[in-house]
Amino acid sequence: MRHHHKAISAKSKDYCWTGCVTPSECAARPQRQVAHGNIIQHDVCSCGATRQTEINGGRSNYGPWKTAEED
Repeated sequence: MRHHHKAISAKSKDYCWTGCVTPSECAARPQRQVAHGNIIQHDVCSCGATRQTEINGGRSNYGPWKTAEED
């Protein structure tokens, strides 16, 4: 059975951000760019994988889950 990552809210931190967590997808889908330039949320799964999410107002752009080996 494949593992489905779930963010642990107690291990989530927000930071100021002005970049893109999915540059190749944002280039292909400009509607995702509306989340750029405000907050980045760093989530941690119980297995140790991490994900970054851009948040701007009501818009979100979720990055991929990455294991420690991928970082």
